[in-house]
Amino acid sequence: MATATLRSRGAGERTLIAPAEQPAPSSRPDPRAYSCPECGHVLRVSGVGRHRVYFERDEDRSVDPVMDGVCPGCGRGLPGKNPARSRS
Repeated sequence: MATATLRSRGAGERTLIAPAEQPAPSSRPDPRAYSCPECGHVLRVSGVGRHRVYFERDEDRSVDPVMDGVCPGCGRGLPGKNPARSRS
């Protein structure tokens, strides 16, 4: 809990210093997390756009990314990955 503090200015004067306001909690989803719309499996995301890398949420170190471009829970494609195109 934040409390105000008194700061002495000299000769008996005191100034009340209020604590810094804390930002209101945001209703926007965490951009570092991806929740699969198909099965609800949650992955941690690093990077943006086509440079996104997905990791399991319970992994504290980023050493084992999801490499196949699909949700580990249901197999649905993850955003940011371009499908392989056949070249003729």
